[in-house]
Amino acid sequence: MKRFRKILFFTLLPLICLISFCGCENILFPYNVPVVLQEDQNSQTDSPQEATIVSYQVISTGLVQDISYSGSNLLILNNTAPYAINIFDTANHQQSTFLSSDKQQSSAVYDSYDTGIYYIEETANQDSNTTDIQLVWSDVSKNTTRIISDAEENVVPNFGIADQGNVAYGNNNNELILSDNNGNRTVYKNPNNDTLLQVAYIGDEPCFVFIAANPAVEDETNLYYARIPDDSNELSPTLISENVASFNIDKLNNQVAFVKNSGDTQSICVWQLNHSKPSVLASGSFGSVQFTPSGENIIYTQLATGNTDLKSQSIWIMDSNGNNPLQLTAPIKLSSTIVCHPFQSILFFSIERNTDNTESFNSRVISEVYQLVYQVQ
Repeated sequence: MKRFRKILFFTLLPLICLISFCGCENILFPYNVPVVLQEDQNSQTDSPQEATIVSYQVISTGLVQDISYSGSNLLILNNTAPYAINIFDTANHQQSTFLSSDKQQSSAVYDSYDTGIYYIEETANQDSNTTDIQLVWSDVSKNTTRIISDAEENVVPNFGIADQGNVAYGNNNNELILSDNNGNRTVYKNPNNDTLLQVAYIGDEPCFVFIAANPAVEDETNLYYARIPDDSNELSPTLISENVASFNIDKLNNQVAFVKNSGDTQSICVWQLNHSKPSVLASGSFGSVQFTPSGENIIYTQLATGNTDLKSQSIWIMDSNGNNPLQLTAPIKLSSTIVCHPFQSILFFSIERNTDNTESFNSRVISEVYQLVYQVQ
């Protein structure tokens, strides 16, 4: 018996030491990977449904940006020099380089036909010690590349895809522009003259939806929509909500989901086009919100309780009316948007590598792209 206890002691000693130095959570649950922690759920509403992760895996490195309308290709940014936009084949799990450059790219998005890619390109201006931000379009075969924006303007990086392959974006003159991939542009004046932060487009109206910062009030960012007139280039924006952090559009149902800041808490709200008031779906501490491609569900992120790291967020799903909130993942250090597969219950997103294994180049943290298959029953 003494011999058995001695063997048991020396067998368990390394594990005890590891727990003491690393912490129990890191051993029981892998750090910074999207496993579900059922005991960590803090929903205020009981749901008859259950969310489970079918599988998850690292498929690439970089920052995932968008998925083609067919669901066959992902756009992934390599945010370390040499900069690149890569295309990842979701069926064969093979990656190819779409663009490699000494200029940094961001916000790469497929156009509405999957025939080309709009993206932001940043160039350091040595004369003025500033950064020139231009909007570029390239066809998927890489035969044609055009700068869509004017040389005199800087583009707001968060732009939106419009109908018929067009793009909607804002510039540093607080103008809203609708352009095709040939650079044929219509410029609309925003009389509020607020600083544009994010621009999107709804085609059925048609109208712009955008977030703009009020220069007269510190940290005030408001959400507006503005119908595009037939006979004028002067917009008349209508306020949807004040103090909005981010938004997403369900173009199938002409509705907008957004995160509203309310002091120490946030609310997830939905506004239906031509309705006067938004509906509040949830209250808590949220990072981002977006509709699934069908518009039936909302994917959102929730900050970890008591964690001041804004990148550490868990991923949740709920019905588009706010019912049945379900936690999909434990808190993870998200470094990209969440991209939904258009037809399947699959999410793609980027996570910063574990702190102990962090690699960097030019002070940029390496991120890994995850593919997560989930099921709601």
